[in-house]
Amino acid sequence: MEQNTQEVVRDADTALRSTFDGLVTWERLAVVGIVIATIFIILSLADKFINRQLNQDKIKEMGSYNRIVTVAYLIRRIIKIVLMFIGITIIMSVFNISIAPILATLGVFSLAIGVGAQDLVKDLINGFFIIFEDQYAVGDLVTIEGITGIVEYLGLRVTKIRDFSKVIHIIPNSKIEIVANKQRGEARGLIDFYIDNSENPEQVQMKIGKALEKFSKDEKMVRGPIFWGVTENASDYYKMTLVFFTKQGDQYDLEYAIRSTILKTMQDENIKTPRIKNEIWR
Repeated sequence: MEQNTQEVVRDADTALRSTFDGLVTWERLAVVGIVIATIFIILSLADKFINRQLNQDKIKEMGSYNRIVTVAYLIRRIIKIVLMFIGITIIMSVFNISIAPILATLGVFSLAIGVGAQDLVKDLINGFFIIFEDQYAVGDLVTIEGITGIVEYLGLRVTKIRDFSKVIHIIPNSKIEIVANKQRGEARGLIDFYIDNSENPEQVQMKIGKALEKFSKDEKMVRGPIFWGVTENASDYYKMTLVFFTKQGDQYDLEYAIRSTILKTMQDENIKTPRIKNEIWR
């Protein structure tokens, strides 16, 4: 395999140098000037394209905008390095200087990357697309690879999530295939409570609804609370249900507060709850 690689390098070197055989000095200098000018033009166009993309309002509104800028600058450097390498090899060939040592070195380096750093390259590529597509950002509540928690760090190589037990999980980006982002969109909270059949459901809804009006002005509330009314009937009781909508992550605190208000209202208004019958087996 090594011999085949050397032959390919030698053939590429010979073919590139033969392209410029027969050129006089001023023609060689002209070719060098064209190569340098072409590189500068391509770099200028790439810079304008990247800057135009970064200046879009849609991109600026992303929570990971700073990381997108970092990745964009990284791409810009990669393009610059690749173009400079191409330009140097062409210029060397113009003046009949062998590029075989450079190509051989590049081949060995590429082989080392391909064999020893496959996972790293996968991490970087997947991390780039996670950031660029804004799949999630720091502070989002997500489920990744069966782990649910808050994103504390998002890099090109790894993502760090702290779960509700305060354990931090470090996940290589190459392992991330499916992401459930619970931070985007609204979260619905649903509350059921049970009332004794002797109580008038309309009166119960009016009294509890009045007590819950304060939550409609809560900064965490998006919509609600909204009464569905009686959703189940039984011989001794009926069930009432209400829903509300909040931003993701805020539903739990509001649910606890609403439940507490419902219970306090029922106690203050003497609204009966169904009795629990204990059966003793002998």
